[in-house]
This record gives sequence, structure tokens and C-alpha cells, in this order.
Amino acid sequence: MQRRDIAILLAALCVVVAIAVVVKPVLTGKSPDLSLPFLPRSSPAQEASPHTSPGQTPETTPSITIPPTVVPSHTWNGSPLELWYVEDGATVHPPGMDEIPESSRYPPAGASDTSPTPGILSASFSATPTEGSVPLPVQFTDTSTGIPDSWSWTFGDGATSAEKNPLYTYTRTGTYRVSLTVGNAFGANTRINQGYVNITAAGRDDLALQAGRGAHIVRGGFIEFTVTKPASRIKIGGLVESLPVDSRVRLVVEDPGKGKVAMRQNSIQDYSFEEVILFIDGEYRHSGEIREINIQGYEDLISSLELRVAGGEGEINLLENGVSVDLHGGKDSLSLVSIRPDSTGVMILDCYWPDMTFFQGGVTRYHVLNENAMVNE
Repeated sequence: MQRRDIAILLAALCVVVAIAVVVKPVLTGKSPDLSLPFLPRSSPAQEASPHTSPGQTPETTPSITIPPTVVPSHTWNGSPLELWYVEDGATVHPPGMDEIPESSRYPPAGASDTSPTPGILSASFSATPTEGSVPLPVQFTDTSTGIPDSWSWTFGDGATSAEKNPLYTYTRTGTYRVSLTVGNAFGANTRINQGYVNITAAGRDDLALQAGRGAHIVRGGFIEFTVTKPASRIKIGGLVESLPVDSRVRLVVEDPGKGKVAMRQNSIQDYSFEEVILFIDGEYRHSGEIREINIQGYEDLISSLELRVAGGEGEINLLENGVSVDLHGGKDSLSLVSIRPDSTGVMILDCYWPDMTFFQGGVTRYHVLNENAMVNE
């Protein structure tokens, strides 16, 4: 055979191979067999899956469908024990809470830790104390449900407040009705408690005290009175304030509470403290140091001043209605509550010095602090 014939045969062979590699898979959809007839073929065991042993039939891998992650649209109502929640704008109530295990009573998955949602209101409140002698500070506490955002209190004596939890001081005897109206976007609701607070007249004992210890007026204590004579005035914080007849005046003592007081026959000659707040007819006027005061006449005086005598080694001599009082030789501090003029209309106080205190006047009560035995409580 000549070289030309050999070349033609080789070309024909290449065409056959190309058809086997390219055309057959297209027509049959099977992979081409590229093995050559003169090479040994692999045994079926050698062609097994690497995850199977020779002689075993490969297992078919199951098809797994992974669902898309769904993020719940929940808004938690803020309670650790979720009684309801909002899902896609609708309120959802779970089944009876008694049937749900306690371990499952938590916000649903995906809930956002948001503020409680306002709802229908039900007004309620508490107060402490609800009875005592004048003047009596009472702390009121709102306990309403429904998440109110406004409050309107009436205390039964004409006074009102818009605070959530007001502290109010009753200055006149009587039994008072208290009401609270709460509101939010859903409406309003009112709670009225008849005869809720009972204020009685303050008792009075005449005391005379001399101590070799320092003392001070407890912060927030005050005297309040009505001016009865003209030409009454007070210099506070460097400003002179005239006090008209019939005006109601309150002088509140702030820290440090060191100073002097002199009151005789319904007039005031001294009320010297470093920091005092002045109110006239319920309105704030000034604050600062008082060095000059001249109240020509007053009536209806009330006092919440508490004199706190320091504990220590200094001796205390105390007379109650002219009779000596045994304080059991203690070194604890002594509290005189609601100090004011005595039965003769006199009150003298000097608690300015660090190691000496003098007081003559009336008190509602007094007691030794930090001791089990109370004196005249």
C-alpha cells in the first residue's frame, strides 16, 4: 500500500472518532466512551462510588428541600408573661394561660423588646400615709392599668396636680376625698376615693432643751402662716419682698439647716438660715439666705420643722411641760418633730453652732433615734 492510501485511511479514522465523541452524545444524551479497544477496561467494582465498598450497590442520595427562613412579624407587649401580642397588625391571644407550661410563657421568637402598648384605661392609686396630724405629707402613687400618659389629681382641699406620683402636704384638719383621672389615646378614666385622707390636729408639748451638741433642721421642713398686719417683709437672697396682709407665706429650709428662729406673740423677729425657699400664696418667689425678717403679725401657723440633735458625748438637758425627762443617758441623736411656738406663743431656736443647741417651744412629739426605746412617740 502506498503512502497516499495510508493517509486517506488515517483521515477516515479521525472522522469516525470525531463522530463518536461529538455527535453521538448529542443524539443519545449519554457520555462518550473514550476507552480504547487495545487498553484493559476497569471492573465494575473499581468504578463504584468512593463511599461504597466493592460488591455493594451505591445508595441513591435523597433530595433535600430547605424551606426559606420566615421571620415572624411580632411585637411583644413588654410583659415577661406574654398575655397577647401583635402579629401583622392584628392582636393575637394565645390559648388559656393555665394550659401553657411556665417555661413557655415568654415572648414569641422574633419579638422585639418594645415598650408596653397603651390600651383601655382603668384608674387606680395608693397613698401613704392616709392619716396623721397636720401638717401631713402624703405620697400618692399611680397604679392605673392601660399605660396612661396624662394624670389629673384632686386632693379634696382645692389643690390639684398633673404629676404621675405627687407628694402633697395637707395643712388643715379634715377628711378629704381624693380623685385621679388618667388619659391616653384610647380615652380617660377616673377613680374617686371618698374620705381617703384623714388629718387631725397636732398635739403639743412644751419643751425646753439645752445640749452640748450640734443640731440642724432637716431639709424640706417649713413654717407656713397668714400675714395679719401691714409692713411685714423679708430679705432673702439679697432681695426685699413685701408681704401683703392676708397673703399665705411658706418658708422652706434647705441644707445645711443651721440657723436661728425667734417668734413671740404671733410675730416673727428671726428666721436666719443659709438656704431658704420662699412661697407666697402657693407660688415660688425667691430662694437664698435670710438675714432679715419682720413679720408684724400672723395667724394659722403650721410647722413641719424637725430639729435633729446630733449624737455624741455632749450632755442633753430636756424639760417637758416643766418636768425633767430622762433620756436614759444615751449618746444617740434626738429628733423633735413639728417644732413651733409653745402655749405662751414663744419659740426660740439656736442651732447655728457646731457644739451647742438651745430650743424653747412646742413640739408634736420627740424621740431618740437609733434606739429601740422611743420617748413620747
